[in-house]
Formats: sequence, structure tokens, C-alpha cells
Amino acid sequence: MKTHLRNLTIVIFACGLLLPATPARAEQPLNVLMIAVDDLNGWIGAMRGPAITPNIDHLASSGVLFTNAHTVVPACNPSRVALMTGQRPKTTGQYSNAGNFRDLPGGAERITLPQFLAAQGYDAVAAGKIFHHHRGTEEEPRPLSDPVSWRTQRSGAVGTPGGELFRNEDGIPLWHEGKEFTSSYANTGIYWGGIPHAVEETGDWDTAEYCADSLREAHDQPFFRACGIFRPHNPLLAPQEFFDLYPLDELMLPPAPADDFDDIPDIARGNWSSQMVAYRKEVGEWPKAVQAYLASISFADHVIGHLVDELEASGHADNTIVVLWGDHGWHLGDKERIEKFTHWRGATNAPLIVRMPGDGETGSSDASVSFLDIYPTLLTLLGHAAPGYLEGNDFSALVSNPDADWPHVAE
Repeated sequence: MKTHLRNLTIVIFACGLLLPATPARAEQPLNVLMIAVDDLNGWIGAMRGPAITPNIDHLASSGVLFTNAHTVVPACNPSRVALMTGQRPKTTGQYSNAGNFRDLPGGAERITLPQFLAAQGYDAVAAGKIFHHHRGTEEEPRPLSDPVSWRTQRSGAVGTPGGELFRNEDGIPLWHEGKEFTSSYANTGIYWGGIPHAVEETGDWDTAEYCADSLREAHDQPFFRACGIFRPHNPLLAPQEFFDLYPLDELMLPPAPADDFDDIPDIARGNWSSQMVAYRKEVGEWPKAVQAYLASISFADHVIGHLVDELEASGHADNTIVVLWGDHGWHLGDKERIEKFTHWRGATNAPLIVRMPGDGETGSSDASVSFLDIYPTLLTLLGHAAPGYLEGNDFSALVSNPDADWPHVAE
């Protein structure tokens, strides 16, 4: 497994509608590499978590790690819409995973981060899941990949193959043997296990390789590359070698004290996943699910290491900003929850790393920043004035000095 990530660059994939361009910077524009990791909570090694993540950890040590960064909404679609539009759900109307913000009032006119950069002459390209959906494999991109934001997107699978190994002929996960839960997603979509496939046979590897190929090319304009890694999103499948990193008899499970809900009102004591959490513990599957989440994180870390290695070899590392984020946190049985969908820290807190090229500042910041803040911050780092429609706060001062004063709270 690779353990080095040097001279990182900010990566984001995007291409969009041409907007009135601002004056070009006198110096050579910086590129951006954005790496989005689906359902990645704060369990990375750099945040003192139990996951083995040497590549992400090295990236964190090479830039600024924000340990107290929070999603705007702890669900994939509204989290990513807020991050990529720089606007709150109150403005966009996108509060849940259902629906397309472009179909809501004012949605067609919203200018996403890749669209803004495209108007400044950036080549915006995406692979994997950046908005709520990845592009897909059909001739027409999936609408929730927001195709208008990109010059092009990679067509292909994400995550890993192997789901048929853990489901019966009706698509029901083998671990619960057809037990009926109140959620159809819980009944069919949540399962885990090690697969016999090589890393290079997975969709997430192909996503990273597509981005790496793009980085190897000659560029006559600055680029914005966005690479969306799907694991550790459900189903928690990864090559068996990553499961072997976490022997079941050595795992530490998330804390679940008996009095955890003594100060919680009844209405907040359970959601659709609580029934599954109780059953998973009852049948002894909780440790296996935790093992699978950790294995999926380490698999994602390996893929990210490949991408960053290729950035370094491309000759663009010294002129590229690298940004890595998880779209929200994730519960694994704590608080009687799995997945996200709560406003507890376990679901809102996720890693955020910003690495400037060259001799950029390194360190860690515990400032309470929001993913809403990424859009205006990145524009400042690239030398562009933030437009008035952005609702986040510019934390570029923290990128220069992680100990700088920060008067804001995450929104």
C-alpha cells in the first residue's frame, strides 16, 4: 500500500456554462484537484481515528487539516449542492436527497463552482460522484450529476463489483436473511464483505485512473479536476486485502453507553435505521459492519494514493491546489444509528484538507468551518473575488495560518 503523498495539488473536476470572465491574473493560474470521498467520517488516522489511511494522512500533513469541519446537511444531495453552489438549502430549496436543485425556483440560474471557474478559463472535468449522482453509463448523463457544470464527465461504474456475492436471487442481503425492516433501503441496500477482485478491477480505481490520465495530458489552460470516490458508501464492499487489515478480534466498536438517551427526547431516539442497528447487534453482525467500513476507508485511501502519486508525476503538482473532503459523517451503531441523517457530530463532522502547492502552510486547525465555505475560500486562493451570491465565509486566512482567529461557526 502506498504511503506517500508529496507536493499535492488542489483537485476539482468541473466544466460549465460560460459566464462573464473576470480579468486574468498576471501570474500563471493555479490548477485545482478536488477529491470527494462519499460517507467518509472522522475516522482517518490523521484525526486519531481507527482507520489505516497513510495516503490521506500524508496529504493532511502536507497541507492544512480542518478537524472541526462540518457538512451543511448530513445527507449526500443537499450537502453537495450546498458545497458546489456556495448557498444554503434555505436559498436553493434542496433539503433532502430527493429531487434536483436545478428544478427548484432559481435553480437553472445558479452558478456552481465549476461553472464559475469555467468562465475564468478553467477546464472543468469530473469523474465519479461529485454531485448526488455520478454520470452513469448511458448515452445521456444522469441529471443529478449536474452535466451543465462540466465540460465532460467520466462514463462508468463507481465503487466496487461483487454485490451478488452478498445477496440472494431476490436482491436481499444474506446477512439478515430477509428480515423486514421499515425502510426499503434497509431491506435491500445495506450489506458488507470482502470481495475477491483486485483493486484495479473496481470502479473507484477506474475513476482515479481517469483523473490521472487527464493529469498526464498537456494543458493549455488551467484545470479544475473533480474526482469522486464512492467508498465507503454502502454497500461496504472492498477487496479482501483491506478487510485483512482489521481482524475482528482486535476491533474497537463505537461507544454505545446504556444511558446514552437519558437526556434525549423521545422524538429523537430513533430513525429508520435504529431497528436495523438493534438487529445487527442481536445477530452479531455489528463488528463485521464496522470492519467493512474501515476496510472501505482503507481501500479509498489506496485509490487516493494512486491519484496523488500520478499528480506528482505529471509535472503539475507544483501548480495545483488539492482539496479533499468527505460529504458528511457516518454513524456505525453509535446513538442507535447507521449512516448519517442526524445533527450529532458523528454525522456532521467530516475530513477537510486543503494543500497549497510549493511551500504552503502545514498544520491542523480546529476552527469551526462549514463546507459552505469551500467555494469562496477556493476562489480567494485562486485570486478571484467571491461573487455576492455566495453565503459561506472565506477561510483562506486559516490556510495561510491555521492558528488565525476565526469568529464564525459552521452553518
